[in-house]
Amino acid sequence: MQTEHRISLSLDELMVQARTMTGIDHLDADVIEPLGVILQSLNEDSRLHAQGAAAMQHKLLRLLANRLRMQRDIAANPAILEERIEAPLVVCGMARTGSTKLQRLLAASGDFNWLPFWQGHNPSLLSGRRDESPDARVAEAEDYCRWFDAASPENKYGHALEAHEPDEESYMLEQCFRTPCFLGWSEMPGYICWLGTQDMRAQFRYLRDLLKYLQWQGLHEPGRRWVLKCPLYFGMEPLLLEVFPDAALLMTHRHPKETIPSSCRLLETFHQPFSDAPIDYAGFLQGMAAQIGQHLGVRATGTDIPFLDIDFRDIVGNVEQVAERVYAHCGLELGNEARRRMLDWARRNPKDSRGVHRYALQDFGFNEAMIEDRFAGYLRLLDGLFGR
Repeated sequence: MQTEHRISLSLDELMVQARTMTGIDHLDADVIEPLGVILQSLNEDSRLHAQGAAAMQHKLLRLLANRLRMQRDIAANPAILEERIEAPLVVCGMARTGSTKLQRLLAASGDFNWLPFWQGHNPSLLSGRRDESPDARVAEAEDYCRWFDAASPENKYGHALEAHEPDEESYMLEQCFRTPCFLGWSEMPGYICWLGTQDMRAQFRYLRDLLKYLQWQGLHEPGRRWVLKCPLYFGMEPLLLEVFPDAALLMTHRHPKETIPSSCRLLETFHQPFSDAPIDYAGFLQGMAAQIGQHLGVRATGTDIPFLDIDFRDIVGNVEQVAERVYAHCGLELGNEARRRMLDWARRNPKDSRGVHRYALQDFGFNEAMIEDRFAGYLRLLDGLFGR
């Protein structure tokens, strides 16, 4: 029988320790409510094991410390918020649709700003000085990646964590504390219920300010377009566009009979370092169907949203054509050097190069008839887009 463990520090103790760690004597009042809900859900819903409770406490402290440091630096340098985020490319298809490969392919071009894992993990300056070395922040991210590898050896087959590789901004969105990204690490039904009462624009506003902050630090080139990516944006495109009105949305697609079991397997590897709670696969399926329903609702409104729909089979089998379509959609010229870099990256990173990510519908209590029924509307969309 597994023993459940709680995070040892209370809400007040977490906030005090974050202030002590950073040397910043500031009450971060906006985080109190979401932190309290997250802490309660982790302690009551997640069945954290001993290592997981310690790791989750460390995560919360890291997030709180990054918030305080960012607040310190914006207060001292209001010009941070005057930075411009120019027409980002946002990869926002469902999980396991080739979105990570597309993001990393475009990052390899040399034409865009992109987020390495270490910056998502620790986006804030430690000292507040723009000339500080990033080495300590990089080293902590590398330590985390290697810890995660040891705690969940099969995770790298589905989504390897590497400090200097492009990765999704979900790790930065967690710093907002109002985001579904927390749900990747453990079962948190209490937090899900509370999150449904919140304005989800908050996570996009926070992301925008973090990108400005990274540009101001000199880590990225102002005026260069960003490549962003997070599968949890599916169905929230109008909210994203309220904050990034000139964004180009790249929608990656794949049959849910593949994405659903692949996501379930990956979720197992993400939970393993933290929790012993059984995953609610039926609830996950219901949540994915609801998310896709929201996306179909967005399309049904007739709103003129600049989607570029991309088939997983092309991402896997014809990256050059995909790159050409993305550049054309964004009004960019694809130069020979950028093309060469992307093709070189694709050759160096073939599918399953780190190991095979194995999954099957029946492993999670699903079958094809169930998928066809739950995702009928989405399958009609795929037929119309790609002639499946």
